[in-house]
Amino acid sequence: MNISGVSTATNYANIQSSKLTQLSSGLVVKQASGSNTAQGSARLLQLDLSDRKGYREDYSIRDAAESLWKQETQTFNLKDLNDPTKANDIIENMRRQARWDLGIETGETKDEVMSAYILNLRQNGLGGDVNWSGLSRELESFKTTSPEELADGLDYLASRYVAVLDKLERNYKGEELTTQRTKLEEVYQAGKAEMINGYTQLLQDNLGISGDDVQAVKDSFSAILAEKVDAYRGALEKVHGVISQTGPDSVWLKNHDAYISSQLRAVGSSSESTAAYSVQDLTAAGQIAQSYQTEIFNASSCGRNEATLALNLSMADMKAETMIQKGLVSKNMAALLRNSRAQGHNNALATLDQALSVREKNLAPGEPKGTFAPVDRTVFQGIYNAVMNAYHENGGDGAGAIRAGVAYGQSITTQATVKNPNALRWGISIESYWKDFYTDPDDKEISPLVKQMNRLLVQAGQTSDLGCSTYQKYINSWQDFLSSVGGGVDVRA
Repeated sequence: MNISGVSTATNYANIQSSKLTQLSSGLVVKQASGSNTAQGSARLLQLDLSDRKGYREDYSIRDAAESLWKQETQTFNLKDLNDPTKANDIIENMRRQARWDLGIETGETKDEVMSAYILNLRQNGLGGDVNWSGLSRELESFKTTSPEELADGLDYLASRYVAVLDKLERNYKGEELTTQRTKLEEVYQAGKAEMINGYTQLLQDNLGISGDDVQAVKDSFSAILAEKVDAYRGALEKVHGVISQTGPDSVWLKNHDAYISSQLRAVGSSSESTAAYSVQDLTAAGQIAQSYQTEIFNASSCGRNEATLALNLSMADMKAETMIQKGLVSKNMAALLRNSRAQGHNNALATLDQALSVREKNLAPGEPKGTFAPVDRTVFQGIYNAVMNAYHENGGDGAGAIRAGVAYGQSITTQATVKNPNALRWGISIESYWKDFYTDPDDKEISPLVKQMNRLLVQAGQTSDLGCSTYQKYINSWQDFLSSVGGGVDVRA
């Protein structure tokens, strides 16, 4: 469920370009935390989603072998750079990987190298030790978890924890097992805390949720993860049975914790939860918080005014109301979203007011006093109320509600101009905004580049806002949202 109606995809070309840049500019090394210069662990490539083993896509036996090969050939001690033989091998392996990523086969092919590597794994197996630095990087990467990846991220954290714990319990005993378990708890709890605190902060900063709600969100995260851990623990026997059927590869796969965790995720975890807020609740709240975050960010540079904030935040709140009415969020989450709105609005208006104050204190020569007059909250509240009242009265017609907001906005911003005639955002500026609100830009004003981007978006099956009127952009957002929640297209738009 994506309330913004904007799909996201990894830019593969940019990733590969980055890798080639690293090749041409030299090694990218990063000293591990707590290590001295001589012994520090370094990575040849920057952290990206590939470090999350089997995060979204199917994780095959070949993928599992490749991850081990990369770990062995692209992780090194800094002192190895002083050894010409090792340094040459490091550089050559990095270049080889980059060529493979780009589809360039020179020398030994990827199939040849990996076939030989897998044969060695079948003969010698894998030890029971854990790559703690690698696991830490994986789990730490979820500290900026987006709403779109929240569900996958929770499954990943829980399954990785269970798979590593299982590996330790099968390979260690007694005091050594206790030591290893303690280390796992440190790494897992750190990654868990990063995700929970980062996501909760997103809601707190932008929606303005209360202290009690903050704690309830954190408790929900912990409960959901605990339930997923229990479910994955219960699925271990089934997964071990699957791995035992992989023939000679079972010799090493049984100790490949990333592969075990991918198989656990394939089995799935329980969808039932006793948490106050479900994963779907938290996802929806995060998407709305992102909408607020965009408005707050733009207000911080005076890229929004009271009228545009009112239209954009009411759009986000209409989407929230639609999800509530469709039963897509729980009663608990519905209460959180509704109760936090006033504070969320205040956050945005306070940010705008501060930005205006800074500008007013630093007027350019010739700019009259009041060029950046303080926020007029009556403008915001009047337009916001006009939109939301229309939405509730017209049966959820978002397009009609926006039109009602625009109609009211034209009159109330005229009043704002009378009150603050020198304010740069009122007068001619806002009059032009309303005048052009429903008008598509003149085709002559649209650059060839924008036209080409528009065609590419349409070909990719995405709604394009390029070359659209401001009103049409709102309509596109609303229709994309309705489609994402199973509501189809609002024909009244």
